[in-house]
Amino acid sequence: MIAPIFFIILIVLLVALPAFAGWSLSQKYDQPIRMICTILLGQMILTPGMLLITLSDNQAMTENPTKTVMVYAAMALMISIMTFVILEIRKTRLGK
Repeated sequence: MIAPIFFIILIVLLVALPAFAGWSLSQKYDQPIRMICTILLGQMILTPGMLLITLSDNQAMTENPTKTVMVYAAMALMISIMTFVILEIRKTRLGK
């Protein structure tokens, strides 16, 4: 039972930490640029990694690799957007 929880925590960490780095590195720019940087860096590790995993070890024959990569890319996108929103709310509250 611990393995699925660990897997979800690992996915969140693989997306949220680079997304936080992208948001931090783009602090001097406007909000749309910060959001783009957050999303792009959030996708940087998980999506190519899942593409590599699904296309290796003959898993492409048993599963649909496009569907698998799209599902994980959508998860990474949502985690990146949530990270951006949380950091922007925190920045707004600290600015008051």
